[in-house]
Amino acid sequence: MELFPLKPKSIKLSFFKIIAPIAVFGFLQTIVSCSYVSSSNKEAEKDSSGVAVLLVDTDHPISTVDEDIYGQFLEHINHSVVDGLYAEQVQGQGFEGKDFETHWKAVENNGKVALVETPFEKGTKSIRLSPANGTAAIQQGRLFVKKDIAYNGSLWLKPENGKPGLQLNIYDSKKNQIARASLAFSDTGWQEVKFAFTPSQTDTAAVFEIIANGTGSVLIDFISIMRADARANGKFRPDLLESLKGLKPTFIRWPGGSFASTYKWQDGIGPAVSRVYHPNVMWGGYSDYYGFGTDEFLELCRQLDADPLITLAAPSTKPEAVDSAMNWVHYLIDPPTTQWGKMRAANGHPQPYRIPYIQIDNEPMNNGFTPDTYAEIVNVYGSRLRKIAPNSKIIACGQKRSNDLNWSQKVIDIAGNNFDILGCHNYEYEPENFASGVQRISNYLVNLDQYIRNSSHPAIKIAILEWSLCRTYDWRAGLHVAGSLIAYEHLSPAIDMTCPALLMRNTTDNPEWRAFIYHDHVSWFPGSGYVVEKLFRDHYAPVQLASTSGTYRDIQKRSTFFDDIPQMKPEDWTPGTIDAIATKSEDGKRVVIKAVNYAGVSNTLLVRLQGASVAGNASVKTYTVKAALNDSASLQHPDIIKPVEGTASFAKDMSFKMEPYSVLVVEVGR
Repeated sequence: MELFPLKPKSIKLSFFKIIAPIAVFGFLQTIVSCSYVSSSNKEAEKDSSGVAVLLVDTDHPISTVDEDIYGQFLEHINHSVVDGLYAEQVQGQGFEGKDFETHWKAVENNGKVALVETPFEKGTKSIRLSPANGTAAIQQGRLFVKKDIAYNGSLWLKPENGKPGLQLNIYDSKKNQIARASLAFSDTGWQEVKFAFTPSQTDTAAVFEIIANGTGSVLIDFISIMRADARANGKFRPDLLESLKGLKPTFIRWPGGSFASTYKWQDGIGPAVSRVYHPNVMWGGYSDYYGFGTDEFLELCRQLDADPLITLAAPSTKPEAVDSAMNWVHYLIDPPTTQWGKMRAANGHPQPYRIPYIQIDNEPMNNGFTPDTYAEIVNVYGSRLRKIAPNSKIIACGQKRSNDLNWSQKVIDIAGNNFDILGCHNYEYEPENFASGVQRISNYLVNLDQYIRNSSHPAIKIAILEWSLCRTYDWRAGLHVAGSLIAYEHLSPAIDMTCPALLMRNTTDNPEWRAFIYHDHVSWFPGSGYVVEKLFRDHYAPVQLASTSGTYRDIQKRSTFFDDIPQMKPEDWTPGTIDAIATKSEDGKRVVIKAVNYAGVSNTLLVRLQGASVAGNASVKTYTVKAALNDSASLQHPDIIKPVEGTASFAKDMSFKMEPYSVLVVEVGR
């Protein structure tokens, strides 16, 4: 990190309100090049295009920054859960739909493998193995196993006749056996047969086999294999669970998204074998046995110390549709002595869950609703929720696009008595608008906030429940995340909560929607948005002090930007350069500056710290991220974009040179 004299460039005013004389600047720098000077009277350097000016007065806070700015949204899309966070390694485990032909291979040696129609639990298909004194087997590849790691699982079977024997074999990708387990069973009836194994080798493309020998036949169904530690710890894939822990989400929205509109919650509770197969018709039709359901989601929230936000399906105001949604709420929060509370207790959770947020469906315009008809739905569902869940905040759906104020206005006017938070979606679809999209969306939110304040329901809060630069995960997405989070922190507390989308996706799935976390069946890497959000989340501070946006022409005597602000005439203000915000901890011992330089040239952030809590012996740490616009990580190179930590000398006047396309966090502590 390079230290250099304080150099003036330009000031940029905040998106949402003008903070005189200067707004707080927070920046995450792409490449580490931070300059500090204790005297702002030194000659300005000539290698920066402009300056942003941030006057930080620790004695005069502006507002609070809601920690729920840093929520997350987990939708069942692009194998984010199935073949992702949910640790089940068997694909098509119940043979329903086209699962057998999609995921399995029959291996016959004088024997016979057949897919048969037969009822078992909630399914209609099973596999019949008839060895006929030879062998009959089913195999599935692409199993990831690690040497000396314990795995366990089970399958369900029903002997039909004769005396078949069963065995589980694990082969590496070169067809060497690396684990095996005998499968002992009794003579009659459907039964669960459990097994465990520890591979002797690591292989990312191992094959597991269920093989029958002897005589007669046996029906096989619902096969499960997981790492033993994952099964014991909520059934979450350990590495992906750690990736979520890195974001420290304050809340998680689930199960959607559009998936929520079709989700049948009662089919996703109880024993896994008794749940209902549903192809994910909303997102590609892939197989889902609802193994990750309500109780698994709430266990995830518990482990992440995150509040749950449940999105209800609200397809109509018909009594059966309303009752289904309300029964889910009863299942979640009713005492264990009630009908639904007893059901929850039988599924392992006697105590009611705490559900602070409940949303009434998602993007209802996708389902043909007008704002008027959706407002009617909010009035019906919201009034019921007020009685059933008085401690939960109710979220209604605002606009889907940030050029549609009409939808949100009508929902507020017609149904404002029956919800607390308006949940909007603010995507930027064009990657080249990574900077300008922040301004466009911010302007919309200002207008929406003003409308709410002047409506008959001024207490309604705004949430942005889906947002991102959604058509790329390269460094442009990271810059957009930095600008968006700075904007959301600045508009808080009018902005009550936010969560980006998508959170997770499998690299083998539809690439149209981009995500923060990319994974295959073995490992994962962060999209650039993840890198920035994690950095900002790690340095969250709840009290806003100042913000700035844009740069001005540099001047020879930079101290003039601070000392002569009433009289000076800043020149050449340039938007789309630097956005920054300054916040402090509740105890005042930390001041955090976050900043982004969208420009393809270097710019400089000038910071003056003043106030009684500013100590002369403070420490200064910097965290910078730099990349080319089209740079992106991959499974092979997961750390190509990452923060670099540095230090700087403390002074009340400091300057930080921001390289092109960079993000910076500065933390001043005592």
